[in-house]
Amino acid sequence: MKRKVKIGLVGFGTVGSGVYELIKKNGAVISKRTDIELEIKTICDLRLDYVKETVSNINLTTNWKDLLEDDEIETIVELIGGIEPARTIIIEALKAGKNIVTANKKLLAEAGTEIFELSNKKSAKLGFEASVGGGIPCLQALKSGLVGNRIDKVAGILNGTTNYILTKMEEDGLSFAESLAEAQKLGFAEADPTFDIEGYDAGHKITLLSMLAFNKNIDYKSVEMEGITKLETIDTEYARSMGYAVKLLGIAKRSGNGVDISVRPTLIHEEHPLASVRNEFNAIMFENDMTGPVFLYGKGAGSLPTASAVVSDVIQIALKSDVEESAITIEGNAEIVLSSARNSRYYLRIFTDDKPGILQKLAGALAENNVSISSLVQEEYEGDHVPLLFITHEANEAGIKKSIEKINTFDFIKKPVMMIRIED
Repeated sequence: MKRKVKIGLVGFGTVGSGVYELIKKNGAVISKRTDIELEIKTICDLRLDYVKETVSNINLTTNWKDLLEDDEIETIVELIGGIEPARTIIIEALKAGKNIVTANKKLLAEAGTEIFELSNKKSAKLGFEASVGGGIPCLQALKSGLVGNRIDKVAGILNGTTNYILTKMEEDGLSFAESLAEAQKLGFAEADPTFDIEGYDAGHKITLLSMLAFNKNIDYKSVEMEGITKLETIDTEYARSMGYAVKLLGIAKRSGNGVDISVRPTLIHEEHPLASVRNEFNAIMFENDMTGPVFLYGKGAGSLPTASAVVSDVIQIALKSDVEESAITIEGNAEIVLSSARNSRYYLRIFTDDKPGILQKLAGALAENNVSISSLVQEEYEGDHVPLLFITHEANEAGIKKSIEKINTFDFIKKPVMMIRIED
């Protein structure tokens, strides 16, 4: 006998409307596969006239409390984003015994500990697959397929906007500004792209992935984040000539008793699986003690890919309605590894005057902090200054930063030094 699950949908924006369309189009397919019939009973949104243009035969309200008071609604889907009132809606729904599904990465990354703890104490369940990887089932992989593994490292291209921009810079030789404009024209970037291009979106996602992988609370404010706004075409072109690709990566890995976590532009070798991820696509790689590397690839955002993850959570919760399981187990706070304890190779781009003696001064500033040069290229450049492109041997990041701080004070430096970490 088929089971009917009635849903209360809070928010009818890009993802909310996608959930509606998915259930309308593929509801019969879902029912055949799972014996579960999904029905959106009520939609809560402040723009009722807008919602009425799309839906019919569904209750509409502007008050989310109406969904909590409806005994027929089993699962509430929160898709309004932001901290409040989303946080209150989720907490009150759990307290009322309503299952909650959300795509709210900002809320869970910045203030999720209370929600996770509450969901583990209540009979109601919390699903948040869509908040981490959009259409990529990375949470399901951690909770099921990789459950027998110790996760040692998580690395991923976690934002489609920035990956599209970097692809255009690398393959078409466009500037950052030109690539961003094209991304906005195609709908891959918002009118205000700050949240994406400065790395905040990827920061939320790597925070959540780390909490899931390492079962530790990660303070989002402690995650080192750098976006792609300082990158120039010369960086992507030089990287490609050297057999590397520049990607904005979220990386978290075990380091002693701590977690080394950051979001930043990174050079990875062209043979690395993440290097081949192009345009608006995302990818996540888990490095595990039993399986070795596991690679997941797909669309990490967008109306329908994210809606797919939302509906998957609704179904999984319904299928496991009689099974007790925690949303996420947190065992204390993670010790965040400082960049001063990190060693790596680095790419440095330095714009200088074209004068004798400059290389000697640059090399001296690096040597003062035990940074040695592996290779140096002086590129031809139109204008009154020249770009010097360095690759260092493995060095301590604190030493690199001290060197850059000194180099930026030299009067022959025309732009702040660009540093990109090389992930070998």
